[in-house]
Amino acid sequence: MIKKQYKISDHIMLGIWEINESTETLVAGFDAKEMEAIAHYHPIKKAEHIASRQLIESMCRDMDIPFHGICKDSHGKPHLIDSTHHISISHSYPKITALINLDEPCGIDLERPREQLQRTKHKFLNPSELKACGDDLHKLCIYWCTKESIYKMHGRKNLSFAQNIEINRIKDQQIHCRINKEGLVKEFVLNMQKEDDYILTYNL
Repeated sequence: MIKKQYKISDHIMLGIWEINESTETLVAGFDAKEMEAIAHYHPIKKAEHIASRQLIESMCRDMDIPFHGICKDSHGKPHLIDSTHHISISHSYPKITALINLDEPCGIDLERPREQLQRTKHKFLNPSELKACGDDLHKLCIYWCTKESIYKMHGRKNLSFAQNIEINRIKDQQIHCRINKEGLVKEFVLNMQKEDDYILTYNL
């Protein structure tokens, strides 16, 4: 069921869904053609897929946006069908989160601090970030979510987490970061918040 759904600004809406329904309940009334396409999914992945679509559809209604479904481009980035508005989706069972931005590309990520981040931190952090995080699992999760959000916002293409996405500082629940690639630098500010034991980051 939808846990939260609210406007961050006139053109940005955030939604969070907590999956506590059975798959059968989620499936009821869902598009039959799309159900065929995901019939081979693992039950958890199937529940995440359905809940994320229902969450986006509910958010579109609240923002007075026609909803004709969601498609993915060749890089796996989701888009609203027949719409110029922007969306981003993240799921970490049982939570789903989504972002709609009417005007600008957006990225959102949701994650629970977990030991796997310790094992893989050298793959997504640069040397100064590794030093800043150390063995702090909470901070590693913030850095991971931030880089995932930027990657999604950028279109899920041609960015190295360690080499091209840099986190400069975190202050007052805001993360100041940038994309630095081939001499071109672009600055961003992301919001960060806690949802139970999860970290959530998204661009403004």
